Amino acid sequence: MRVEGEASVSFATWRRIHRGASATVALLAAVHMLLTLRLYQEWAADALWFLTAGLGLFLLAVVNWAHVGLEPCPQPTAPVVRWANYVYVLLGAAALAAVPEPQAVVLVVSLVAQAVAGRATLRGSA
Repeated sequence: MRVEGEASVSFATWRRIHRGASATVALLAAVHMLLTLRLYQEWAADALWFLTAGLGLFLLAVVNWAHVGLEPCPQPTAPVVRWANYVYVLLGAAALAAVPEPQAVVLVVSLVAQAVAGRATLRGSA
């Protein structure tokens, strides 16, 4: 099955890309949250910000994973998830500018892949 406007890539391929990118984002987010315990010896505002950044990424990945099915997502929430992906690409790019480290590059590449694949997999209700 091919998605309209995406003639060269099948829906199954977009689905694999989307789910793989979402899994990578979730893994990086989980590591990010776990590192809070190692990087911050006391509970303070910086620790809370660090933890919630990871939690936000983790929730974004879970919502994306839940919306990717065997066919384009018919849920009315799909466009909201698509837009959340775009916002997180911008936030990821800002984070990469502030923290130019290899894991930030992997995260931004995964967020971009998730957002691009979401154009094909998260169509929403007609």
